[in-house]
Amino acid sequence: MQDMDQTIATAGNTIKFPTAEMRPHLIVLYPPTHFKQIPLSKGITVLGRGTDANVRLDDELVSRKHCQLYFDGRFVTVSDMGSTNGTFVDGNPVTTCRLESDNRLQIGKMVLKVDYKDPTEEAFDQKLYEAATKDPLTQINNRRTFMDRSLGELALARRNNYYVHCIMLDIDHFKKVNDTWGHQCGDAILKEVAAIIKDEKRESDLLARYGGEEFVLLLSGVGVEDAKKSAERFRSAIERHHFSWKDTIVPVTISLGLSSRQGEQIGKMEDLIASSDKLLYIAKENGRNQVVSE
Repeated sequence: MQDMDQTIATAGNTIKFPTAEMRPHLIVLYPPTHFKQIPLSKGITVLGRGTDANVRLDDELVSRKHCQLYFDGRFVTVSDMGSTNGTFVDGNPVTTCRLESDNRLQIGKMVLKVDYKDPTEEAFDQKLYEAATKDPLTQINNRRTFMDRSLGELALARRNNYYVHCIMLDIDHFKKVNDTWGHQCGDAILKEVAAIIKDEKRESDLLARYGGEEFVLLLSGVGVEDAKKSAERFRSAIERHHFSWKDTIVPVTISLGLSSRQGEQIGKMEDLIASSDKLLYIAKENGRNQVVSE
């Protein structure tokens, strides 16, 4: 019998792995609710509060185009773009400065850093990030991520007197689906509904699984009528889609509640959700498969 404490000798040299190319990532450290990791491509990346910035930072102390990061393939350099409140590295105001991994970049109230990662680290970090932010079944945002990200959207809308719209949607008679065809069928329906809504929404719209068979969306930058059209588009897309399970057609529709607020009328996200939820209840009481708005 082989001694388990004995090291086994192998012929040949140690396996050589190719040298990994390190890629810079911009990491938001503070505030914690804004944490994200953004890979930087070669060239210029503009940071700012404006919609035309490559990386949007929701902070009233950040200028619309605050500063830019330039990655030349080896180093990342930050340059201030004439911002109102200045760009700081390790507490010192800068006009142009090369960023190392141990530097801290401060823009308004936000603290960031640049870190270099190889593809293996990047993939591992991405998996951890997705596990923390995504709903494991539908692979869209989870409830906590939605609530965190909505803070910035609401603050921006208040400041610029924009409309925001919250849509709560619920799969009609979902218990009957589970009772008739089983929970595996129910899970498949949930994933399919999430995929359809994700395809139909705008890229800027926030979508999350709120819980059970309920989903929530936050729309901004459009008027009330356009928000109603969006809600109706979601409803119609689900109604038109042919859902099936083991060659059997499964009838699926959704009910939606739409709540809208503008500028200073915008309160907490929880209040918008509560308002939308009441409207969703009315839609279900009135026969389901419909949109009810204020």
